[in-house]
Amino acid sequence: MAEEPYDSLFATDFDAWVKAEVAHQDEIVANPHIAKTAKGPIEYARIGEGPVVLAIHGGPGGYDQGLLLFEWVTKSGFSLIAPSRPGYLGTPVTSGKSPAEQADLYAALLDTLGIEKVAIICGSAGGASSYEFAIRHPKRVTALVAADAVVSKYLMPANAGPVAQALFLSGPGEKLINYFTKHYPRQSMHEFLQQESMLRPEQIDLQVEAALKDPLQIRLLLRFSRSMSEYPKRKAGVDNDLDELSKLDDLPVGKIQCPALVIHGTHDSDVLFYHGVYAWENIPGAGKMWVREGSHLCAWISPQVHEIHAKILSFLKQHT
Repeated sequence: MAEEPYDSLFATDFDAWVKAEVAHQDEIVANPHIAKTAKGPIEYARIGEGPVVLAIHGGPGGYDQGLLLFEWVTKSGFSLIAPSRPGYLGTPVTSGKSPAEQADLYAALLDTLGIEKVAIICGSAGGASSYEFAIRHPKRVTALVAADAVVSKYLMPANAGPVAQALFLSGPGEKLINYFTKHYPRQSMHEFLQQESMLRPEQIDLQVEAALKDPLQIRLLLRFSRSMSEYPKRKAGVDNDLDELSKLDDLPVGKIQCPALVIHGTHDSDVLFYHGVYAWENIPGAGKMWVREGSHLCAWISPQVHEIHAKILSFLKQHT
């Protein structure tokens, strides 16, 4: 994968590298739109040229998370459409609370934009509505990629205690994380992996030290942090996710007809490994990639991240 033009700064001037990366992020997320669909208004943004990939974000998130975490797809000849799910940023929660309603909202967005078919890529809490989209609108999906994605009942993980919630699910906490990520990436990376994995301390230390030498992983850490910031604008979506996903039964993914690739970290403490295994075992012909010692963020921050991205791109090129 081609390096960013400013990656040469990474080893020599980290502050300048961060400044250039943040400026690039500003460009990526600069042009969101509101589509008035038959199912309600939905915020979205589009970048790139080529076959369309619909990027569905997790929580906290928004259209900006879809763009920032999957921008690398556009560098291989795809365009990316990233909506804000209901309750996040500019999409009202009334546009669709349940995963099924959100799936129908995505279809209505494609109708409004005049797009017949898309591949879909998703992660985390965006998984349930993405699976539902493939189930409910099979003729509109050419391929599905799910990374550490929810497919069944989801409850707040046991290690998400009061301190973790104050950090990751509050406005002041997200501001603090955003600051530390820019200035103290080692400590921030350690905190993310501690909260999002079942790794032992020594395993976390090894992954952090490897990530600190990789511009791609630090870039994606910065983007994760940014795409969870301004938490009050995302809180309604988080609250809705926690309510709706706690009521979820195993989704009937056996009905999915499109090619599917399921990626999951074996040490994910947020969306447990069961979700990935269930999806792979029940989607006809699904491919899999189990990421050894992978956290909930393994598709973006892990020693295998370059291999994972290459596999996703190969899969999308094969099926679009």
